[in-house]
Amino acid sequence: MKTLLAILLVLVASVPLQADEQIKSVAYFAEPLTLSAEPGVERHLLFELTDPGVTSPVYALKGMVRYTDVEGDGFLQMDSHFGELGTFFTKSLAASGPLGKITGSSDWRQFVLPFNASGGGQSDGATPVPMVITLSLNLPGPGTVSIRDVNLYQYAEGESPMQSAGQWFRSRSAGLMGGIGGGLLGLWGALIGVLASRGKARAFVLGSANVLLVIGIASLVGGIVALASSQPYVVYYPLLLIGIILVFVISKLRGTLAARYEEIELKRMQSMDA
Repeated sequence: MKTLLAILLVLVASVPLQADEQIKSVAYFAEPLTLSAEPGVERHLLFELTDPGVTSPVYALKGMVRYTDVEGDGFLQMDSHFGELGTFFTKSLAASGPLGKITGSSDWRQFVLPFNASGGGQSDGATPVPMVITLSLNLPGPGTVSIRDVNLYQYAEGESPMQSAGQWFRSRSAGLMGGIGGGLLGLWGALIGVLASRGKARAFVLGSANVLLVIGIASLVGGIVALASSQPYVVYYPLLLIGIILVFVISKLRGTLAARYEEIELKRMQSMDA
């Protein structure tokens, strides 16, 4: 059981964290900029960053957006101008999430407009960087949109701009921990099933159940904290799920195991008295 706990702790400690680098802040959006749809005008240029200072092929614009009564599918668009190599765009047209489209009404939420220029190497082998970055808002119909706290970030290759700033761990790490943890838990269940049925290693069986119960409580608390601190779904959901499963299942199982050992001990004592 100590080995299981050590492995879980190593997995948590080795989770790669996002190391995004803020390179430019659009300061005049510190106070919300509010735009309303205008008849015959769909595209609203919000700002233009000349010589943005990007040195990495992976970068993104991040900010906060709020909208009210937007008809149709509006979206934010980041255009990256690479001179002779052309202009490339990123649009927020996903069904939900930080790349979600702007439709209906929403309170403040984060938006992320990522771009990866890794596949556009120049003739000399260098990775292109943008000369100009622009942000625009497209509104096909009536509605009001507010934007604030817009910043430009860049990332090392292999990092994902879609990971929220301050996110505790990534979806791949969550899947890895869930898969390995589930496998180890299954092996533990098989082992204690054999031991408990034979009345062996009572201290180990009940002690390991206590350790798993503590892990479950810690995971449940972590999930609640993650939810309260606006961590994304991929962070709070597995923590809550693991915590709920361990707390309820292990609590019930521990009582069953203790009763089983008491039953075996009682039979042993009765056989000695006979």
